[in-house]
Amino acid sequence: MWIRLRLDISWRNLCCGFLGSLNRAGRKAARKELEKFWSEGQNDVLACLSVRSGFDLLLQAMDLPKGSEVLFSAITIQDMPKIAEAHGLVPVPVDLCGSDYHIDLAALEQAVSSESKVLVIAHLFGARPCMQEVLEFARQHNLYVVEDCAQAWFKRNWRGNDQADVSLFSFGVIKTATALGGALCRINNPEILARMRSLQALQPVQPCLDLTIKCGKYAFLKAISTKFAFGGITMLCRQFGKNPDDVLGGLTRSFAGNNLFSKLRKQPNTGTLRLLKHRLETYDSRRINQRINNAHFIIEKLGLDKTEPELLNSQHSFWLFPLITDQADELIAHLRLHGFDTTQRGRLRVLPPHSKQRELTCPMATELLDRTVMLPCYPEMPLKAIESMCELILDFSTEVA
Repeated sequence: MWIRLRLDISWRNLCCGFLGSLNRAGRKAARKELEKFWSEGQNDVLACLSVRSGFDLLLQAMDLPKGSEVLFSAITIQDMPKIAEAHGLVPVPVDLCGSDYHIDLAALEQAVSSESKVLVIAHLFGARPCMQEVLEFARQHNLYVVEDCAQAWFKRNWRGNDQADVSLFSFGVIKTATALGGALCRINNPEILARMRSLQALQPVQPCLDLTIKCGKYAFLKAISTKFAFGGITMLCRQFGKNPDDVLGGLTRSFAGNNLFSKLRKQPNTGTLRLLKHRLETYDSRRINQRINNAHFIIEKLGLDKTEPELLNSQHSFWLFPLITDQADELIAHLRLHGFDTTQRGRLRVLPPHSKQRELTCPMATELLDRTVMLPCYPEMPLKAIESMCELILDFSTEVA
């Protein structure tokens, strides 16, 4: 869902992507140019098809003993722990707290064991919480730290926390500065990077036709992404008993259906690599600044500085605006009725505990996700529309109080 909210690509870039998809030559050169451009002389970057692809390559390269534990910040997409399980590893959830969804240190202390080898930290909704205590804890317990920055990218030269062992960045369809696919992985360990590169070289190349089809599909979605069109789609879905999230969300899912590993174990094609480099080189940072300004207008208008103080963190770029409320479903229905494309959890889920560690439930993360409504604050959204949305939220809160 959220076609207008999250399809951060211009018509010009869609045309560049389409033309790039026709170019089958020079893929190795395109990969080297992209990696050199973004590594800034560090030679620590691998371009991949997706963050999932990079994570899968990382676990192959690390070759951890079967039964080793991978700690995950509890709210994540289902595919990440599924990839760990496919490597014979045990995903372990770590509870989260605060409106920036940061790892709870007490929960981390409870979750870690002698079998724990990796800690995967996902930065959600554009928040970038302070990681210092978590990183210090990880070093004390010899945990390899993987930073999932898929939702947190905010400027070209930001390459994650340099104390993390690996930082993963997505430029998929619904991400900031989308290239309709592609990911960049910063890996501190040269030996692991070399193994990942060798393993990737054995994989088939993504068909050029994939990008051509994507350009056509998302040109259509961009064309129907007006508020009027969204309202019509929502009305039709309601009439036929369908959830708009399911209908529109399925169209933007990169790895839908079965055979996950056959889809993610591919090298990015020439067009994807060139479009990603073009997006990084030309991305207008004013878009993110405007998004942040819109978010701060919402904070002020709704008086959230006291109830959600983490939203004021200067490190928050608001890929989405997370509003915490006790009437999430009702508020979403109320806003959709007035044409605002809001939803609750998207593809995120709370990772359940492993059968051997049933006590490691994540009550704080579960409550947070259940109470979170994701509001639009994209750069093109007029201030008048944001103000109208806030008034609807305030009126709704008054009615249910």
